[in-house]
Amino acid sequence: MGNTNTVSQLAKKHMKKAAAVAALCLFPLAQSQAGWEVSWIERFDGESVNWNNWTAQIQANYNNEIQCYTDNETGENRNFEVSDGTLKITARRQNISCPGQNGRSRNWTSGRINSKDKAEFLYGRLEARIRFSELKGGTWPAFWMLENRIAEDPFKGDNDNVNWPNPGAGEIDVWEWYANSGDRYITNFFNTGNCGSEVRAPYSGGANDVLSFHTYGIEWTADDIKFFMDDNIVAQHNLSNCSQYKEPMFALLNVAIGGSLGGTVDPQLNTATMEVDYVAHCVATDANEWQQCNESTPVALDDDNDGVSNGRDQCPNTPPNAQVDASGCQFFTEPQEASPMPINAQNEVISLFSDSYQNIDSVDFNPNWGQATTVTQEQIRDNNVLKYTALNYQGTDFANNKQDVSSFDNFYLDYWTQDSTSLKVFVISPGPRETFFEVDVKQQSWQTLAIPLSTYANIVDLTDVFQLKIEGNGTVFLDNMFFGNTTEAAVDSDGDGVLDADDQCPGTSAGTEVDSSGCVVDTSAPAPPDPAPAPQEPVAEPPVESESSGGSLHILFLIGVLCITAGRRSMGRIKLSLK
Repeated sequence: MGNTNTVSQLAKKHMKKAAAVAALCLFPLAQSQAGWEVSWIERFDGESVNWNNWTAQIQANYNNEIQCYTDNETGENRNFEVSDGTLKITARRQNISCPGQNGRSRNWTSGRINSKDKAEFLYGRLEARIRFSELKGGTWPAFWMLENRIAEDPFKGDNDNVNWPNPGAGEIDVWEWYANSGDRYITNFFNTGNCGSEVRAPYSGGANDVLSFHTYGIEWTADDIKFFMDDNIVAQHNLSNCSQYKEPMFALLNVAIGGSLGGTVDPQLNTATMEVDYVAHCVATDANEWQQCNESTPVALDDDNDGVSNGRDQCPNTPPNAQVDASGCQFFTEPQEASPMPINAQNEVISLFSDSYQNIDSVDFNPNWGQATTVTQEQIRDNNVLKYTALNYQGTDFANNKQDVSSFDNFYLDYWTQDSTSLKVFVISPGPRETFFEVDVKQQSWQTLAIPLSTYANIVDLTDVFQLKIEGNGTVFLDNMFFGNTTEAAVDSDGDGVLDADDQCPGTSAGTEVDSSGCVVDTSAPAPPDPAPAPQEPVAEPPVESESSGGSLHILFLIGVLCITAGRRSMGRIKLSLK
């Protein structure tokens, strides 16, 4: 009996801890390190370049290079060849009237391909296995990446109008080598945010190492990027404060001749070949512990065929052919619905652009201020909106109809964007005297701004406003630009006595009896029956004590002890205490 009481007291004291230990017995420990699975791979196992994966950039002409890029993969002077499971890009000394450079005379041809609009990647591991055939000076082969809104072939019209290396057009060099300094290769960044830096990784065997196959790759997250050669880290950079490299990028492979890095071409050089075994992109997974991204890595499943593997697809069952973002969720390049209907009263606003109000006269929505932005007016569901394409900055001028807005509380503006990451809204008076409100940009839905005019009052003369300006990037749709007060108009569109803001049943017929939510009151329903009498509560019997009252706790405690013992035997690293 005494022993039973002792166990019962211990069980009561440690019941919660024992239950927690029992729970540990039921759930396996999480893997400490994720593996990889292939989301896209080019094996080069056909008989020609798979142009569904690649585009030949025959117009490319940069860095004072001297080659003409072609798409030639036939004949003895071809620049591309796929055979024996590899791609060969060969630069050749030969005279050509270059088709991609308006017939310019060149004495070298070569190849450059990219995966833009065909295979693009956001984060994960990108890897290629490469060797180069020639050590004579003047060659400049590379495996690299560009952000997908850069203004380069192929042009899809999906805001791919950004100049290098601005946001949307930044560059990462995974492997860049040139023979005139062949004992090392270059990893590098080009952007406008001072993100990352050049690192030259040495070959342990000197320049001759480039003649053998090596794997070159990156592992990339929103905060960090690591560069690898043969699975050894050669460089690492913190990107947590970088404004770029947070949107999809595509891969490039090319062999340049001469130019700003290739330098002087050896007169004995006639051909040079970069051979590529595979290019693969992988995403992290808990399903395996594979640490490479190659032809043997397990392939990720993609049940809805949207190009995003099941493991990272946050929106399964995407409709066929829908455009999706890196998380597998559908996105649109323009609004699918009209902007929200403003509810300020007409006599309490000064409107510049809105179908809901009488707009003031003499407003120029596209004054020539030297901007790169293209301005158009579009119809979205029979509603006029302004569209700013390739925004850098854009003015709205009403100097011939200046406005005193000092009696208003806010400047209102609706915006929609697919890709903008930065917006600043300026109010301007003569001088010019201006300052801005910075927007916390949200994408893929209409957003209504009510910017307090107090934001501008210390600098701008609000009695004499004559211009607006918006700075930012991407493509932005705008509507309902007006000055107004915080007080909302009392609107009752269906005349049922309930304001629209509170009406949960809009469109009620006039004269219909409604409740406080604006919904029809059903007067034909029968009255509810009288409530049934409440049942009498039974008299509670006093509890009966038992010598086994601590038995269930005793069992729980013993289960905990058994689990501890099992845990120590099978997972010796786990230490448990009942103190």
